[in-house]
Amino acid sequence: MRAIAPVCEQLLRNNSVLWLAWRNLINPRRGFGLSVMTFVSIAGVTIGVLALTVVLSVMGGFERDMKAKMLKGLPHLEVYLRDNPTHGFSLLKYPLAWFRQAFPRATYIEPFIQVDVVLKHNRHLSSAVLFAVEPKQGGQLWGFRQQDALVEGSYRGLQPQRPHAPPGILLGDGLAVQMGAEVGDEITILNPNSVLAAAGGLAPTARVFTLAGIFHTGLFTYDGKWAVIALPEGRKFLPDYDVSLDEEQYVSGIALNFPDPDRVEHAARVLATTNLKGLTWKETNSSLIFALQLEKFAMGAILMLIVLVAAFSISGTMMMTVFYRRHQIALLRAMGLTARRTYRVFLAQGVLIGTIGVSSGLLVGIAILLVLARYPIPLPQEIYYLGNVPVRFLWHDYLIIGMLAWLLSLLSAVYPAAVATKEVPSKGLRFQ
Repeated sequence: MRAIAPVCEQLLRNNSVLWLAWRNLINPRRGFGLSVMTFVSIAGVTIGVLALTVVLSVMGGFERDMKAKMLKGLPHLEVYLRDNPTHGFSLLKYPLAWFRQAFPRATYIEPFIQVDVVLKHNRHLSSAVLFAVEPKQGGQLWGFRQQDALVEGSYRGLQPQRPHAPPGILLGDGLAVQMGAEVGDEITILNPNSVLAAAGGLAPTARVFTLAGIFHTGLFTYDGKWAVIALPEGRKFLPDYDVSLDEEQYVSGIALNFPDPDRVEHAARVLATTNLKGLTWKETNSSLIFALQLEKFAMGAILMLIVLVAAFSISGTMMMTVFYRRHQIALLRAMGLTARRTYRVFLAQGVLIGTIGVSSGLLVGIAILLVLARYPIPLPQEIYYLGNVPVRFLWHDYLIIGMLAWLLSLLSAVYPAAVATKEVPSKGLRFQ
């Protein structure tokens, strides 16, 4: 006892709380080797943080790719008539110059017409979304005009190539396969919203078009439902059509793109005092975005249970340490180690386990992600729309994961540290 007294006195003088905590973690028979229970506790935290890091990064990669496809397939903001969006509004009342002035940061502004119709080819009938844009430069904000989106045909076919020839139409590849149509075939468009007097009653408007091209965007919403025609032809399918709609240049809405699509809500506030309303890309895909966020949150919560179980393991390890070293704790208390400092020693022990586990989990997880980014794992094309496993580095999420795991490790040490402070100093003298 006389031999260890100067050592303890020196330790207390130097405030070596972390050193004492580390000595409680190691196995004395193995020098500085970790005990089995300590290793299990650290491994639990490491595996939990590792799983969270890798899984959330891969899910973030899928989310990023999905959002990229959303922004590739539709504009950032669509402007409609507030009272009756289906009837549209006149470009004479709201010209494109007005939109350029109202949205000075917009990088692209384009009118469009969108109505629900029925397509007929031979005996095949299918409901579709008829979308009309400017035939020459229009459609730049939608997926069907992106590079390599056109599988067959040409955009020039939207305009008749010879007098009295039927106008052209573009179909998504899924819709074209469903109808059994090929480039050059005649497609009849039936408009159930606009009716004309006919013998024996009312009949829907019908017009014949020539299939000028087939496009593929990679999104089922467009490939399986969209039919694209020229803007003047699309105006004839507006509800209650007459020649005055052509004279007043009616459209269903105006599409706009912005440099920062995530802040498009701020731009839409300009329309609050007008008879127009804006529909952002987030609102259009709100169900899908909510599903992605819910999936990410649920997966994170499930994987966080691994860290929670590891926290219970840390608490059990520290309780065993307190039990087997209760006489050493009492001896240190008898030599001047205060209850407050004893509490700090065992809190530091939990912090050490958490710090080692969190650091190793993050390092190994980021290393795995770097390997996946450098050597991506291929995915079966018949199941997934992506060719490889996507990876997105979420540094902010890594920080949150590390802080939560570290906090759980700290909380798991609170009760064992409180038990250690209750050791009676006289026990240390009694058994020496």
